[in-house]
Amino acid sequence: MSGLRKAKEYDWKDSNMALFGSDVEKNIKKASAETEPAWENSGAKPGTEIWRIEKFQVKHWPKEEYGNFYSGDSYIILHTYQPDPNSPALAWMCTSGLANTAPRFVKLCPLDEYGTAAYKTVELDTYHNDGPVQHREVQAHESSLFKSYFDKLVYMDGGVDSGFRHVEPTKYEPRLFLVKKSGRKIQIKQIPMRRKNINSGDVFIMDLGLKIYQFNGANCSKVGFCRS
Repeated sequence: MSGLRKAKEYDWKDSNMALFGSDVEKNIKKASAETEPAWENSGAKPGTEIWRIEKFQVKHWPKEEYGNFYSGDSYIILHTYQPDPNSPALAWMCTSGLANTAPRFVKLCPLDEYGTAAYKTVELDTYHNDGPVQHREVQAHESSLFKSYFDKLVYMDGGVDSGFRHVEPTKYEPRLFLVKKSGRKIQIKQIPMRRKNINSGDVFIMDLGLKIYQFNGANCSKVGFCRS
């Protein structure tokens, strides 16, 4: 057995992982995170902040759109709160995801957008010195904590490339929404514009651009009827 040789032993410190987890690596990542303009002044006071991934870039989501999400997009949400009302110290919850998982959607959130959201979420965490607690949310499976950030949730088809936010009313593509109660919150979800999707047990909203109609099923929830 003289032909056998002892395998060479390698020291990970001699590899490209030598600085992994070190202060040097952390400082480099922090410096990189500070170059992202979207994070500037984020998490400075209690409240919720939202960004959408648009062509690999982190863009602020308009405050008037908070609670409205497109099924084909990825978002990053930072919720800042004050655990102790007697202390000025702040804490953060950082959320990424919200891509739709339902099979009826032909175009789901592109993997490159989702990957960018995941990477940028870690970067935001680094920006705040690893203070935020990170978690992931998926449409139709939202946690109660996530729902508590908004008065209601509205999901619409399409995404950043759909141009829905710039559609002219006279050329508007009709949309049908289902209004449902989810815990103590109201959730509004866009569904295919088909007669078979309308029933007597729910509340529906038909958006025609210049006109909006509400249909209250005979057996619909009073909560959905009142809040929609």
